[in-house]
Amino acid sequence: MRITTKNYFKAVSEVGFGNLPEVLKKSHLVIEEKTDNGKDWGIYEDDAEVKRVFDLAFEKLEEFIDKKGDLSGVKSNTQTPSGADLGNTKNKYSGISNEIKFIHMYLNFHDKVLYKNTIGLFIDDLQKAITEKKITKKSPVAKEIMEMQESALQAFNSMRNAKHIMLRPEMIKKLKGIIEKYENAYDDIDENYAKEKKKKKDLNGLGNVPVNIMPSQEFANLEFNTLGFTGKWLDFIGDPAPGFTAMVFGMPKMGKSYLCIDFAGYLARNHGKVLYVAKEEKLDATLQKKLKDKDVAHENLFVSDALPSDLSAYDFVFLDSVNKLGLTAKDLEKLKMQNKGKSFVFVFQATKGGQFKGNNEFQHDVDVVIEIPQKGIATQYGRFNQGGKMDIFENESVGETEELNGVKKTPDWTEPSHLNKSDHAVLKEINRLYKAKKYKEAMSRAMDSDTIVREEIPGDIWKKMGGQLTKTGEEKLKAMKQKSSTKTVEQIKKPTIVFNHGVRLLKGVIEREWDLELTDSDYIEILDIAQERSSNFPEIVNAIHDNLSKFLTIMRKAIEEWDKKTGKSVEKSRAKFYPEIYAKRKDDENPGFVFSLTNTKVLTEALQGGFDLVYLVRRELANRGLDSKGKWVGFDEAKKLHRVD
Repeated sequence: MRITTKNYFKAVSEVGFGNLPEVLKKSHLVIEEKTDNGKDWGIYEDDAEVKRVFDLAFEKLEEFIDKKGDLSGVKSNTQTPSGADLGNTKNKYSGISNEIKFIHMYLNFHDKVLYKNTIGLFIDDLQKAITEKKITKKSPVAKEIMEMQESALQAFNSMRNAKHIMLRPEMIKKLKGIIEKYENAYDDIDENYAKEKKKKKDLNGLGNVPVNIMPSQEFANLEFNTLGFTGKWLDFIGDPAPGFTAMVFGMPKMGKSYLCIDFAGYLARNHGKVLYVAKEEKLDATLQKKLKDKDVAHENLFVSDALPSDLSAYDFVFLDSVNKLGLTAKDLEKLKMQNKGKSFVFVFQATKGGQFKGNNEFQHDVDVVIEIPQKGIATQYGRFNQGGKMDIFENESVGETEELNGVKKTPDWTEPSHLNKSDHAVLKEINRLYKAKKYKEAMSRAMDSDTIVREEIPGDIWKKMGGQLTKTGEEKLKAMKQKSSTKTVEQIKKPTIVFNHGVRLLKGVIEREWDLELTDSDYIEILDIAQERSSNFPEIVNAIHDNLSKFLTIMRKAIEEWDKKTGKSVEKSRAKFYPEIYAKRKDDENPGFVFSLTNTKVLTEALQGGFDLVYLVRRELANRGLDSKGKWVGFDEAKKLHRVD
C-alpha cells in the first residue's frame, strides 16, 4: 500500500494509533502538529527537511502495514499478560490490575484543569503498556481502554497548554462499574462477611458501642510513644509518632528535594532505615549532588528510581514525586494500610498557582503538611507542631561575615578542620539556636560541649549568647573587627574583570588549548581563581580586549579581500550537518531523524545553552566505557578520558 499525504491519516485511522510501534506513534504526533491534523500540508511542500522526515515516516508505515502486525505491532513469545482470559481464572475481572491503574488515572482527570504534559504522560504510559502487551485485545475491558486512549489523544491534540477536562457521565458510570467488578473479583474475599447484613438502629442511643472514658488528670499523665526528634527537625515538625505521614509541595527549583534529602539523612542517622524513591530525578548526577551538598550519605539511607513492591526493610519511605509515580489518594491509603508502622513522606509537584497537583483528599490524609512558598523557605502545619518554619539552605547560605562582591568566603566557624563531624554537628546546633535568638538554649548546649568545641564560637556570638570574654578575648575580638573593616575597604577598591566580547573569545582559545568544554559559569569560576592568584590579572585581561578588537577588525577586512579572490569562505565555513552522509543509515543512527522526534522544549533548551550537549555525549560514552572513537577502554578509563566524575 502506497502511503501519501492524501491517504496517510486514513491509513493510521484504519490501523489504529494504539497499534502503531513507538517510533511511528512519535512520528504521527509530529505530523499531526506540523499539518494541523492533516488540514495544511504546506510545510511538507515548502521545507525539504520536513518532507524527507515525513516521507521516511510514510515508508515505515507502509512496511508496518505490509507486515500485518498485531495490537502492539510486534510479535511476542512472552507469557500471557494481565487482562488475558486464562481459562482457569474464577473471574475474568480479577486479572486486570494494569487496566484498573489507568482507569483510576483517567477518572481523576474529571472536572480538573490539566496541563498538556499530564495528558501526554498518561498517553505515553498507556501506549507503553499496550506495546509491552501488559494490556491486550483479550482484556475484558479492551474496548473501554481504547475509548480512553482515543479520548486522551483528542484532548492532547486539541489543547494548547492547559484544558478543563470533563468526562461524559455515561463513561464515568461505565468505568466505575468496571472498578466495582474488579474489587469484587478477589479470590481472598471473606464470603461470610460479604453475605453479612446490617440492621437499622433507631435514634435512641448507640447501644453497646465500646467507649473509652478516663479521668483527665490520668490521661494528662499518659506517655505516648514518639520518635524522639531533636534539633531543627523538632522545632520545625515537632515530635511525631512512629508511622506518621507528611506531604511536601512547592514550585520547581524551590528546594523540595533538598529539604526531603536533608530530612531523609537526619532520619537515617538517628531513627532507622530510609528509602528515598527518586522517580522525579532518577539516580543521576543531580541527586548525587544533593546528597553530597547536604552530606547525608549513610549506611541506613537507600535510594531508588522506582517504588519496590516490598518495603519491609525500611522504617521511612520518601516518594518523590507522587505525581511522577502516578499514584492516587487511594493508592497511598492502600500503601499505608499494607505497611503499618512505617512513616511516609509524599512529595508533590505544584501548579502555577502554587497549589499541589491533586485533589484535597491527599492533604486530609496526612499528619504533616510542608509547603515551600518561596525559594529556600519551608513552612509546616500539622498535628505535632503548628506553624513551623525552616531555612532549607541554612548551611549553604552566605554567613554574617561573608562578602557578596565575589571575594572568597571566610571559613565557616561551625566546621573547623581539626574537629570531627560530631563536633561540627554540635557547633551547627549552637549556631542554629543563636540565629533563632534562643540564646539561653544556645549557651546551655555550648556548656554541655567540650572546651575545644566551645573555643570555636566567635567572640561576638559568645557575648550575645550571654557569655563573657577574658581581657585577651576582648582584644582579639577588637582586632578582628578592625582587620575585617580594613579588608572590606581594600576589597571595594580591587579592580574587577569586565566580561566583554574579548573575554568571551578567549574562552574558545582556552578550550582548544586544554581540550575543554566550559560553560560560562565554569569560565567565570576559573577567572576568579586567576584573579585571586595575580594582583594585576584584571588589567591584563581588560587590556587584551582593546588589542583583540583591533586585531579582529583588521582580520575581517583581510578575510573579505581573500574571499573576493578565492571564493573559499563558504567552502571553509564550519558546516555542522550534511544530510546526504546519513541518508542510508538506520533511523536510530540518523541525527536528522532522531532530532525530528525530539521534544521541542528540549531542542530550545539546548539551543539556548540550558544544558551542554557535548558534555551529555561524553557522559554517555563514559557510561558505556567507550573512548571518543567508540572503542571499548573500560569504565574507569572512559571516565578519565571524558573527564566525567
